[in-house]
Amino acid sequence: MTRFGKEKFGPAPRISGTGILIIVTIVIVIGLVAWTYRRWEGQPPEVKFDRDVNALGKDPALSVSISDTGSGLDRVTIRLKQGETEVALVDETLSQAPSQTYDVGKLITEKSKVAEGPATLTVTAVDHGLLRFFRGNRTEIARDFKFDITPPVLEVFSGQHYINQGGSECVVYRVSDDVEVSGVQAGPHFFPGFPLKSDPKVRFALFALAYDLPADTPIRVIARDAAGNESTAGFWQKVFPKKFRSRDIRIDNSFLAKVVPEILSHTKNVQDTGELIKVFVDINSNVRRQNHATIAELSKSSPGELLWNGGFLQLSNSQVESVFADRRTYVYDGQKVDQQDHVGFDLSVVKHYPIEAANDGKVVLAEYFGIYGNTVLIDHGTGLLSLYGHMSSIDVKAGQPVKKKDVLGRSGETGLAAGDHLHFGLFLHGVPVDPREWWDSKWIDDHVLDRLKETL
Repeated sequence: MTRFGKEKFGPAPRISGTGILIIVTIVIVIGLVAWTYRRWEGQPPEVKFDRDVNALGKDPALSVSISDTGSGLDRVTIRLKQGETEVALVDETLSQAPSQTYDVGKLITEKSKVAEGPATLTVTAVDHGLLRFFRGNRTEIARDFKFDITPPVLEVFSGQHYINQGGSECVVYRVSDDVEVSGVQAGPHFFPGFPLKSDPKVRFALFALAYDLPADTPIRVIARDAAGNESTAGFWQKVFPKKFRSRDIRIDNSFLAKVVPEILSHTKNVQDTGELIKVFVDINSNVRRQNHATIAELSKSSPGELLWNGGFLQLSNSQVESVFADRRTYVYDGQKVDQQDHVGFDLSVVKHYPIEAANDGKVVLAEYFGIYGNTVLIDHGTGLLSLYGHMSSIDVKAGQPVKKKDVLGRSGETGLAAGDHLHFGLFLHGVPVDPREWWDSKWIDDHVLDRLKETL
């Protein structure tokens, strides 16, 4: 009787020294073939500028990316020629780098003396390819442009500006023909200016001092030309600081069970963890931020003209429940779970009350919208958008023009609402502003319309 182990399996075969040498040789040959094949590719390097090179200013902003996914980059040169002077900004040999990015603007500042007038920028890139008689594949791109180092002309027209913290204002100014971008910089927020039809050089900008910025936030008019040259102008201003309320909002399981499943059913980017309070905090913070980012994005397409007519209207017969910029601390089971700002007015009348457009404009959103539930957004031109939230039903569609007092739908309690009411908000280029100014026809005349009339 034989033993199964010895009959079935013998000792493992040994590889001789010659066999090992053969295997190693095969691996080396395969590697050499692959390396050689890669270097015989015929695709030249790719050169990409991050912007059009038509004009560069005194402090140029320009970068170039060079890549070669085949044999890799061997040598890169970047040369700047102006008149009879030529400067090598870059001249380096690379070790088969797949890509390289250069801050050309910084190199120009460091290595050349910029002068007004025409210039040429030439980028040459060679890879490690062997196909072209072992000289590598080559790309050369030359861009003719001009150095424009003269800042644009900027003159502020409008006189005294009284600005409420959290409020809006209007400034009128004149710029030179070469200006591409202008407007007001108020802290981190930029409010673009728009030309008057009577004179495109004269522009106006509606701007705001955000409620959550300090009263001494710098506010300036800026004008920038195609070359990136920028002029800045101050103007007479007096800021009135405001103290906003703080309130505790107590939430319980019945409220969470009402609002969280509804919002989850309409919102794809919220994860249902099964814990209502954690999902609520995610909605209250992250979805709120996403909603406001969408409003800011929609404002970028706002036309540069006033679509509204006269004072805005507060919802008829309504009572104020919550005001603008309340700091809300959310308390659950005796513990603080979140803190957010209420950037609008809560207005109530009776259940399912007709919601009227506050002013003329165009509907840009009419759908379920995160924390605001069923929502309508109206674009009133020049970046001013009004929001109508928590509605039970919507009677308008995106793209539809509306007039003041047109019915948009009915009040409700969708989204993060504990009861039937309207959340009304105004946003200027995505920055929430106090609606009380815009409900005041005299304020509109004094701070907006009269300023524009003075320049017509």
